[in-house]
Amino acid sequence: MKIKTILIFLLILLFSESKNICAENNFQSIEKEFIRGKWVRMTQSGPVGFEFLKDGTVNVDFGIDGTVEVVSEFEMRNDTIFFNDEKGEMCPESGRYKMDVTNFYASFDLVDDMCNGRIKMTMGFWAKPNFEELLGELSQNISETEKSDLYLSRARIYLALGKSNEAKNDLDVYLEQNSDDSRALINRAGTLFPDDMEGVISDCNKAIELDPENKNAWFLRGLAFWELGFKEKACNDFTRAIELGFSILRIAEEQRCSEYWNLE
Repeated sequence: MKIKTILIFLLILLFSESKNICAENNFQSIEKEFIRGKWVRMTQSGPVGFEFLKDGTVNVDFGIDGTVEVVSEFEMRNDTIFFNDEKGEMCPESGRYKMDVTNFYASFDLVDDMCNGRIKMTMGFWAKPNFEELLGELSQNISETEKSDLYLSRARIYLALGKSNEAKNDLDVYLEQNSDDSRALINRAGTLFPDDMEGVISDCNKAIELDPENKNAWFLRGLAFWELGFKEKACNDFTRAIELGFSILRIAEEQRCSEYWNLE
């Protein structure tokens, strides 16, 4: 996979990790209610929409033009969602993602999926179709209270829309008051591609120190090392990301790292 392709991919997905938002005993029913309906985001290939239906299926609309290209079954297990394609441009195996749903955005973080197309489409932040209204609400609340969490929520809507500069500005403000938030550090690191590789490494170093088992931090830092010409360091970081669950990198980075990996 070429570095420019990966970098574009990064700017779009801008990693997220999920957390529980409800009591575990009724998590599934409440979470399904939260996720139900339409969600949108900007991807490498353009806009895409999800519509989660009451019958346990999700319609995928590439281009958000009203055409359903893929229909998948989805199943919730606590904070994990499973996708199984039924119709359209199908992936042969199921995909598993950690999910986080708030009043302002949803996010899906890869757990296990060997379908590259579905990963690119799914992984990252999603906004509701009325995102302009929600951005206005957040901006108004920020002007009145300046609570740091509001900056984070607005940043993640911007990430879903592919607006990395706006997201970075909000993440800068949030991280001034929450420097120990490894997820936000990773989010900001993604916004720094392709112009500030040293900044990417700095944010990822901090994130790894706070959360050594975060595969996304290792992957992002590996990309920055590769862009700076430190290929062996990059492949070592990719290896660690693979060990932590980013399995598809074994295929995606095989050609670039063959010199440093012991491939059978």
